[in-house]
Amino acid sequence: MIRARKAVERLQKYHPPLEGRAGLLRLDFNENTVGCPPAVVRAFRRAITPDWCARYPEYEEGKAILARYFGVSTEEMLFTNGVDDAIKLICDTFVEPGDVLAIPSPTFPIYQFFHELAGGKTRLIHYDENLRFPVKKFLAAIGRRARWVALANPNNPTGTLIPKSDLKLILESLPNTLVLVDEAYYDFSGLTILSWIRKYPNLMVSRTFSKAFGLAGLRTGFLFTNTRIAEMMKRAHAAFAVNAAALACSLEAIRHEEHVRRYGRMVVRNRERFCKKLESMGIPYAPTAANFVLTRVGPRAHEIAMRLRKQGILVRDWSYDPHLKGYLRMTIGTQSQMRRLTEELERLRHLMETRDGSSAWRDLMTYSPTGWFA
Repeated sequence: MIRARKAVERLQKYHPPLEGRAGLLRLDFNENTVGCPPAVVRAFRRAITPDWCARYPEYEEGKAILARYFGVSTEEMLFTNGVDDAIKLICDTFVEPGDVLAIPSPTFPIYQFFHELAGGKTRLIHYDENLRFPVKKFLAAIGRRARWVALANPNNPTGTLIPKSDLKLILESLPNTLVLVDEAYYDFSGLTILSWIRKYPNLMVSRTFSKAFGLAGLRTGFLFTNTRIAEMMKRAHAAFAVNAAALACSLEAIRHEEHVRRYGRMVVRNRERFCKKLESMGIPYAPTAANFVLTRVGPRAHEIAMRLRKQGILVRDWSYDPHLKGYLRMTIGTQSQMRRLTEELERLRHLMETRDGSSAWRDLMTYSPTGWFA
């Protein structure tokens, strides 16, 4: 009998959102809910010709333009097929069987997925009961044994931020450990340490155009690091990892940055309104700097998610995670989209276990983000 590698057989199954999402209000996957700038679609249509489709993509000119946009050199940037591809590239380049990845828990599951696919082991350090990142506990738990560390900032699914002071402490405490800071939701948080790649030789930063830019279907990602690490990673990188359509649309998208910024500002405003509504309904939530909110609705979370789906609204059920039973994650959209969501949540309040006065639930709602940007 043909068998897969042992690392593959040991893998936990990934839980993607349910299929059949077209035509529904998609608040389950943290996507842009209004779409990319219209000019991007027009540029895509202009580019589609038989000759263009028949040729392999050429990266040099486009990569130079994108590098200038991010304020880095082309030698400090790798163009990847989404951030997932960047994570896989890190593992392909650096991870040997038995190597340790340290990550907070809960977080984006793809870090662990590709690391363990490469034969590595994962060390999980759990957030505290109020979903605060325990930096001292994190450093004490991993010591100097980790091959690499992955930190989504803001974190997915909690939406919480690790302050710059903690990131600095991690980078300086682990000089021989690679540290990935995933800034997929930077356009909603405003917090970045991209410029630090020239200061810390162990730092990698990832970005994506899948969120605020609205290009999730094209899988456009970026990985930034110093030239020495980037050169090693290029050896393991596929020659044509990013398709020509993704490149063409990315180049057009950065010409309409104000469109993206307006969308980001709208999301932040609606995020604040939605959180106030959750408070009035007694529904605890994690403080968030991303384009989503993690809410605690109680043991009937899956039922609530399915009832919302029947009303044409998709939210992300995180109850499969043993540390997030009773939690739903909800993407922030337009004002009318959020009004529709809150109206349905009101109708389902009888199914929810709303705030009961216990300290953990109360603190979860009232934890102040003051100091995040220190």
